[in-house]
Order: sequence, then C-alpha cells, then structure tokens
Amino acid sequence: MVRIICNLCFLLLMLQLTEPVFAVSHNQEASAKLRPAMLVSCSTEQGNEYAMVVEKDTQCLFLYKYDEKMYNEINRFKCSTGETPGAKSVSGDKRTPEGVYFFTQEYKKRDLAPIYGTRAFPTDYPNILDRISGRDGHSIWMHGTNKPLKARDSNGCVALNNSDIDTLSKYITFNRTPIIIVDKISYVTGDSNKKIAESISKFLFNWNKALQNGTYHEYLNFYDHEYLPDISWWTEWNNLRKKIQPSNMAFSIEIKRPVVSMHKGIYVVLIDQIVKTSESDLPLGTKKFFIIERGNQLRIVGEEYLTISNIQMSANKKQGEILIAEFRKLKNKYDDKGTIKDLINTWVTAWSAKDIKQYGDCYAENFISQGGATLQNWLKYKKRLNKKYDSIQVSIDNLVIKKERNKIKAYFIQTYVSSGYRTVTSKRLELLREKGLWKIYREISE
Repeated sequence: MVRIICNLCFLLLMLQLTEPVFAVSHNQEASAKLRPAMLVSCSTEQGNEYAMVVEKDTQCLFLYKYDEKMYNEINRFKCSTGETPGAKSVSGDKRTPEGVYFFTQEYKKRDLAPIYGTRAFPTDYPNILDRISGRDGHSIWMHGTNKPLKARDSNGCVALNNSDIDTLSKYITFNRTPIIIVDKISYVTGDSNKKIAESISKFLFNWNKALQNGTYHEYLNFYDHEYLPDISWWTEWNNLRKKIQPSNMAFSIEIKRPVVSMHKGIYVVLIDQIVKTSESDLPLGTKKFFIIERGNQLRIVGEEYLTISNIQMSANKKQGEILIAEFRKLKNKYDDKGTIKDLINTWVTAWSAKDIKQYGDCYAENFISQGGATLQNWLKYKKRLNKKYDSIQVSIDNLVIKKERNKIKAYFIQTYVSSGYRTVTSKRLELLREKGLWKIYREISE
C-alpha cells in the first residue's frame, strides 16, 4: 500500500515538473476539427500559405498552415507582448495592438540593436482602420530578444526567443502572411466560415466588375455609408476606359490569391489585382480591404494598396493612381501598335501602287537595307523595279508586333507578286521614332 501511494506521489510530482511555463488553456479545444475563428480562408495558387495568431492570454504564438480547405496548427511558441494589458490606443502606452496585421520587411541582426535579438519583422500597424479609429503609435514589430523571455515584458511588440523567430522567418511572406493578435482565441468548426468566404468572394467579384465596367454610383454602392473613399480619380479613369474599350484591346482586371481573416466582426481581405491582356499579365499590386456585414449586406469600411515594391501607399494617396498609371502605359502600348499597323498598311499599299514618295515616307532617314544600302540608294533601286514590272502586288499575313524598350519589331509573312515573279518571305521590320513618328529603320528578310 505504501509503495502504491509513493508511486502516485511520484507521478503527480512528474506532472507538475513537466507542466509548461506558459500555460496553454485550450489544448483540448484546438483539435483537428476546430480552428481559430479569425482564420477564414486562403488561396494556395502559389503553394503553401501560413498565418500566425498571437494569444495574449497565454502569451503564446500559434503557427498555422492552410491545407485541405482549412487552417491547421503546425507549431506554437512562447512569446511576450506589451506589459500593459489591453489593446494599443496611443503611442507609448506599452500595449500590443489587437487586430489583423501583415509583415512589411525584415531586419537582420547586423541592422538591429541587441534588444531585438537576431531579427525583426515590422508590421503595418497602424493600418487604415486604426487611423480611422484614432489609434496611433508605430514600430510594432515581431522580434527576437537578447535576454530571457518573460511574459508581458515588451513595450508593445511581440517578442520571441531568438531560435523561435529564426524558425518562424521561413514561413513569412511580406504583405502576405497575416499576424492576428487577440486577447483570447475563440474556435469554430472547420467549415463554419465557408458561407462567408463564398459571400466575400462574390462581393469582391462584383466590386471588381463595377471598377472595370460600372458607373460611379455602382462602384460606390460597395462602400459603407460611414466610409467615403477618395474617388476623385474616377472621372479620369472613366475617360481612360472609354478610350481603351473601342481600341480592340482585350483586357480584364482580375482578383487573385485572396486571404480572408477576421477580428471582432471585421473581415480583412488581401487580394492581388492583375490586368490580363492577350499578351501578358500586368500586376497592379496587392490591395487590402476591411469589410463588415451590415443589415445582411457586405460593405467596405476601409481599403489600402500595397504596391509591388512592398511600400504601403500613404493615407493621402489616391487609390486609383496606380490603376490609372498602369492603364496609361497599357493604352500607350496599344496605341503604338495601332500606329504601327497603320504604318505597315500604308507601306504595303504604297509599294503595291508604285507610289515611291509615300513609300519612302515610311522609312527613317538613317535607314540601312539588309544589303547595306542607304535610304537614298534603296529608293533608287525601288524606282528601277517599278519601271521594270508592269504590276506589283504585296500582301502580308500573321502580323505580330513586339515592343522592346524604345523600338518596335514587326514580324509577318510577306507575299510579293510582280510580272512573272512570285515569292513568299518571312520578314521583320524594326522601327524607331523619328520626330515623334514611327519609321522603318531596318527591313530584314529571314
């Protein structure tokens, strides 16, 4: 009997000794069938996606991987948040903010003071929702430390042991991987947010459709009445659309790789915006939406652009400026192609009509033929051929125009028919601007 009591005491002692220093109160909750309510959905178009959740109550950071249509926990780490309880409100309050944030860059040990350990990842706090709500402060990072990690011991950052932040660094993509900070995690069943994810997807599809083809009022209808976006760019955008659409430039604006997170009833959605044309995809950047459900209707209460270079647009930057700038480039590109097509048609028509003046006007003054002839000698040669043949008929097929920096190359199949002579040739014209006009400066049979 004594031996049994001793064994029980020993087992109890061992359990006490092996209890973690940072207790995790929800081990039984975090089963395979449950996931944090804050992690709604994610796209895995380009491989694995990860998210981090910081729980202040347990001083623990959880790492999740999106797999098989839901998030699954793959690791957890001790962490330390602000020494003052509650969500950050003002600069210097030593509180850690609560909400959905994203990492913007990384500092290595060589760039840091020792207090930040081996590396640090700044977040985008304060985001536009924080600023609208009057929350301020700055430099909220996730970083390592050069001292023993203690619970609630930071000035507002999320601190971890150096070995742990080194491990986490492998799972971070700037302006992509969310870090969601809450007081206490609430869990839901794995598919409980499927309906809202589908609703948000449909909502943003229709928002994007209004941006591309809708009216000013149709576009504004997606925004909450308490949030008025800067839409001073709309008139210019509308005029640009009208110029582009009749030009036969096939394009569409598409939404890719959505990430949906949630905090206190506000959905934070990250998307990539891409302009697709028949030739290529043009990335516009990453856009972040804050969306609420009001009266069974989704509405946007805030939005920010994250540019391709990972520099967040300032609060005063017009949201349409990136869109307009990129579409101007696209329009100019297609305008050039239209001008080149007109030039080549004029060149073919003048050649067939033996109109040597109009034919010569298609060439640059510094034109050199494939055989080395100057423009003057080239036109003399063409005059002799015009006299030699009773008729000349030139046509082209399979025209492909490619722009390369400051010049354009046109590829096509040329059929040449004259009195008693016929030939089919693969040809390339190289063109440069001369006095503001595109001109042929090389003509190469291939």
